[in-house]
Amino acid sequence: MRIDARRLTKRYGGLVALDDVSVELAPGKITAVLGENGAGKSTLLKLLGGLEPATSGEVVLDGRARERWTLADARDAGVFVVHQHFSLVPSFTGLQNLMLGDEPVGPLGALRPRPLRDRAERTMREAGLGVDLGARVSAMSLGERQRLEILRVLVRGATTLLFDEPTATQTRGEASRLYAMMRRLADGGATVTVVTHHLDEVVAHADAVVVLRRGRRAFAGGVRDKTIDELARLALGDAPSAVTPPPLDHDAPIALELDALRGRRVDVPSLRVRRGEIVGVAGVDGNGQDELVELISGLSTALGGRVLLDGASLDGLDVAARRAAGLGTVFADRHRFGVVMGATVHDNLMLGELGGDEAARARARLLASGASPARPELPIEAFSGGNQQKIVLARALDRRLVALVVAQPTRGIDAAAAADVRRRLARAATDGSAILLLSSDLDELRQLSHRLIVLHRGRVVAELAPDVDEAALGRAMLGASAA
Repeated sequence: MRIDARRLTKRYGGLVALDDVSVELAPGKITAVLGENGAGKSTLLKLLGGLEPATSGEVVLDGRARERWTLADARDAGVFVVHQHFSLVPSFTGLQNLMLGDEPVGPLGALRPRPLRDRAERTMREAGLGVDLGARVSAMSLGERQRLEILRVLVRGATTLLFDEPTATQTRGEASRLYAMMRRLADGGATVTVVTHHLDEVVAHADAVVVLRRGRRAFAGGVRDKTIDELARLALGDAPSAVTPPPLDHDAPIALELDALRGRRVDVPSLRVRRGEIVGVAGVDGNGQDELVELISGLSTALGGRVLLDGASLDGLDVAARRAAGLGTVFADRHRFGVVMGATVHDNLMLGELGGDEAARARARLLASGASPARPELPIEAFSGGNQQKIVLARALDRRLVALVVAQPTRGIDAAAAADVRRRLARAATDGSAILLLSSDLDELRQLSHRLIVLHRGRVVAELAPDVDEAALGRAMLGASAA
């Protein structure tokens, strides 16, 4: 075994995040790590990658027990974590990000980027990675940033790669290409480990799987004889039931209207969402979805057009005023726009609503969210990414909403939690809220929406029924057809 982790335990005060877990990671194989939110998956990767010390247990590397296992030790041994949330500098180019922290210098201290560029280009050819090293990260798509993160560890000598939710922000096609790259690395002798919530990816691409439940190992073994349903039961218990949208009243009043709304990368001539209606927005990431959410919420200023809520223009109103008028927003980037790192769970649950009986409302929201542990006094960073997402959604859904714009609501959360989020969205629609749902999960959009619109290069190129043929939906997303 490349890594033989024995009886790892990790405690944060009185909270046990990982409890007596042993895993074996072999070279030449892709090992998937499954589990519900808060099961300890990311904690396991942190311990294996030397980012945090274990409370107890040991890491055996290439048959030799290590008395200590720090970040420097892991990197010297070629063990690297590829994080879900990118650690790139947006204003730097791809090459500058590759150099950062490991600058290649000559005898007199001058930068010598050429050897690094040559090595990076050779690595890209071998691994099948395509990155424009001269482009600024701020201009890159999510898929390009993901590839740059991977390239950065490969040029630093990674032979063991620990991926934390690498496909959370990717389309199916991008995910398939990423796994093809992982397979090439494994076939070349690398040890590859992937934390994921996507069971279909595990069945299609992994050689072995480790399942964690509530911080303990529930299963470890091969994938070949496992079905998606079996993996779901191991990770989550009973499979969650499907969620459908409530019946739509076609005579219901218009709650949210976009009238000739224009931004730098978005141009929506007209879009109307009725009370009780869920309109899904499909599109390849990077086609204007983020700016559309920012324009509606008031975070960005439109170049033209209007946003109307119950017939009243929101022109000139900031985010807080639009929220007070009954517009809810959940942004795709929860770390940037959803939570305040360093603050408590209580404070994050009550953002924008200070005063009154805060403690009771925060406790009620936390219980409704299903986030674990149910302790509002803890700092938000003590919670897994999926549990942070539950907290953001609980805060938004507990308000009196005329309309809700929600982006990527189930990204990074397990199947059971995702089903609960969808039920809460359907319940909000039943209660009369208009919902604009942006998601890269096409199954989610088709399951939950009354109708779909497709964005391509910032424009609405199609309006489709949710049961549309998947190939036709894909063509519309790529701009190949309009309807």
